[in-house]
Amino acid sequence: MIIENNAIVYFTGTGNSLKVAKDIVSRMEDFQLCKVSQFRNEKEMEIKSKFLGIVFPVYYSRMPLIMDEFVRKLNISRDTYVFAAATYAGAPAQALVKLDAILKYKESKLSSGFLFCMPSSNIFAFNTKIKEKQNKIFAREEKKVKKVCELIRKREELKPETSKLVFDIVIDKMFIKTTDKIMDNLHMRDEKFWVNEKCNGCGLCEKICPVSNIEFDLNKPTWKHKCEQCAACIEWCPKQAIQWGNKTLKRSRYRNPNVKISELIDD
Repeated sequence: MIIENNAIVYFTGTGNSLKVAKDIVSRMEDFQLCKVSQFRNEKEMEIKSKFLGIVFPVYYSRMPLIMDEFVRKLNISRDTYVFAAATYAGAPAQALVKLDAILKYKESKLSSGFLFCMPSSNIFAFNTKIKEKQNKIFAREEKKVKKVCELIRKREELKPETSKLVFDIVIDKMFIKTTDKIMDNLHMRDEKFWVNEKCNGCGLCEKICPVSNIEFDLNKPTWKHKCEQCAACIEWCPKQAIQWGNKTLKRSRYRNPNVKISELIDD
């Protein structure tokens, strides 16, 4: 497959990364938004566009597996300016540096990479922030997008942003084997999903899953062990019927208020 038009390829579960991707596109000319899931069956991709943007949430200080797989398929023209935006709430560490390393292995590079702090969407580990704090975060994100787009238009060559806390980077290096193991087994972590009596069989979780990991059996969802841990199913369930182990029973759900469900469902 060949991509000749300027594009931002994104992955999102709760909408945070889509919000950033949309905000960048709104300030750039002739850019199209592409879900990374639409390229899952491509074995190789030729990038000949002037710009290519990559937007994703940080998982365990790195890219989601689906985005990692996408990047490794790319053959990028030397004239293409590649930029990335990574959303995070905790410790981004050197996620963008790791992306740059993959691109360099592919004989390309990351021309610029930016970190965007967004509300926590990791329901597996944390509760979400109150709405007043969320609004302040969104305001900072929109302000940064404006500056970032100016840099992208000028095709500025910049080092990828890293965590401002050296501690984050040190911890990432210390526990790299542990997080590698988590990522290696990420697809199987859906074994902890279950539904309670509130489930009405609406099927939204099946439709919203970006990797088609959910199907219905006896009017209840089942997970097929190719999970990306994006949390789309559990966060967007209208009845809050989906749980992950016992950790999510009392945790509030988070969905980016600037993103509609229709934007997350594949046509």
